[in-house]
Amino acid sequence: MFYSTERLNLRSYKESDLERILELWNELDVQQNTSTEHVVPRGPKFKDTVKGWLDQARFHSIIEVKATDEFVGFLTIRDENPKNRDGDLAITLTKSQWGKGYGSEILKFVVDYAFRGLALHRLSLGVFDNNNRATSLYKKVGFVEEGRIRKANWVDGEWRDVILMGILEDEWKAGLPK
Repeated sequence: MFYSTERLNLRSYKESDLERILELWNELDVQQNTSTEHVVPRGPKFKDTVKGWLDQARFHSIIEVKATDEFVGFLTIRDENPKNRDGDLAITLTKSQWGKGYGSEILKFVVDYAFRGLALHRLSLGVFDNNNRATSLYKKVGFVEEGRIRKANWVDGEWRDVILMGILEDEWKAGLPK
């Protein structure tokens, strides 16, 4: 099963995708903006970690360009708190695909799907305070800052805050076309 947006396909992962995800995770800028762990090159064993993320997610997807099947990245929604219908969103795009509007396109789809298809009440995420592009994109799609974990991540010789953001089902509904 797969879904599509105007320019992108979203599909379940295959074992062969794990190599592309490993390459993505080994992009320095990507890893610095997504991981609270040490920023280091990851070897083949890291594919097992990625497989665990994807297998345990409520929803996961490989993102590809429709016209070319070119790899864009991947996303997951984990059941952070199933009783309260709270999903935790993580999206990672390869640097070569930044600035093409794919993040906006995919986020609009996944937020809609989280509420319509997965019946979530809220969708949450965390983003580092220096990742202005991502923070701006999340706000554009409807996420609001809910809090901050101060100086929570040491990267490249400095402390970074983690901004906690979320969007509620009623906020999403209010933003739908009338």
